[in-house]
Amino acid sequence: MTTIKDVMVQLDGTSGDDARLAAANQIAEIFDSHITGLFFNVLSSHIRDGLDGVDAKGLRAAKEAGDASETIVFQRLTRLERPTNLRRFDVGSDTDIPDAALLVARTGDAFVALRPNGRAKEPEELIENLLYGTGRHLFLVPDDWKGLTPLDNAIVAWNGSRESARALAEALPYLQQASKVGVLVIQGKHQTDTDALKANDAVLHLRHHGINAVKYRAVGEEDETADVLVAECRALGANFLVMGSYGHSRLHELLPGSTTSRILRRSPIPLLIAH
Repeated sequence: MTTIKDVMVQLDGTSGDDARLAAANQIAEIFDSHITGLFFNVLSSHIRDGLDGVDAKGLRAAKEAGDASETIVFQRLTRLERPTNLRRFDVGSDTDIPDAALLVARTGDAFVALRPNGRAKEPEELIENLLYGTGRHLFLVPDDWKGLTPLDNAIVAWNGSRESARALAEALPYLQQASKVGVLVIQGKHQTDTDALKANDAVLHLRHHGINAVKYRAVGEEDETADVLVAECRALGANFLVMGSYGHSRLHELLPGSTTSRILRRSPIPLLIAH
């Protein structure tokens, strides 16, 4: 049976680590997983540009600052009392973090991060690189997540796309642990015969995996999908949402009102998203 044994999470020594670690620890407790923390020390924040070549003093200061932050991060990680390790990467600038994280994250089962919301300052380029480049799922949480709510009532957003199929496959280990699983289809006001059958096969697939899934239907036009998803999750008491990153555009190309963009920024519950 597929499971989640290798959880990765970026840690930076800020208050955002609290929510990231709460989520990583929650997953690790469910699956008895190992947690790998990734710490990226940005050297350019201490190095001044000049004409004299390498700023040796600034480089030394950057590494010393990194040592101090690494100690804080390590202490936070080891307090989880789970199998953990911390990997440090000295990178030139913030823009180097997404590429460095991508190479490591491809070897994990899940990557935990904060959902981008303009407040927690989770680098959107990091989320984009990992979502489109790892071939694995992201587990995104609000920046005030405490990990106290069980992930036992899941909603799978289904539209029959390749992306929703990828998300469903990635979510199977979580769904097998849930007590309630719903497959939600959002249809237009004028349904066709094909619409009536949509998601039936997805429900049957989950039942073949021993998951007693049920189908839910909601009405909404394409530009209302994100709002309907959030409203249905609340109405059904869901505490976990599974969704594919709809469409082929990368995040920076998405319209601000697109389903993926809006859910990424507004989901009030943990979001498993895959592409």
